[in-house]
Amino acid sequence: GAPERFKAKAHAFLDALRIFGLGYSWGGYESLAVHVSLNDRRVCTAPAEGPVLRLQIGLEDVADIRADIERGLAAARAV
Repeated sequence: GAPERFKAKAHAFLDALRIFGLGYSWGGYESLAVHVSLNDRRVCTAPAEGPVLRLQIGLEDVADIRADIERGLAAARAV
């Protein structure tokens, strides 16, 4: 069903990332990504359907960050 497909797309996106680390910030400067629950209203306040990914943009080169996000999106589209 749809929830499983959305979850698979989110995992494909995260698995394809090379610049972004996975997890929450520990106060560093690196880019991070994490899959968050729609039930966590501290993170997601707008109604949404599908996966919600939180991205923390770090101090890496902008072109590298952009390429990494594009790689993740391509992987998600392929699922």
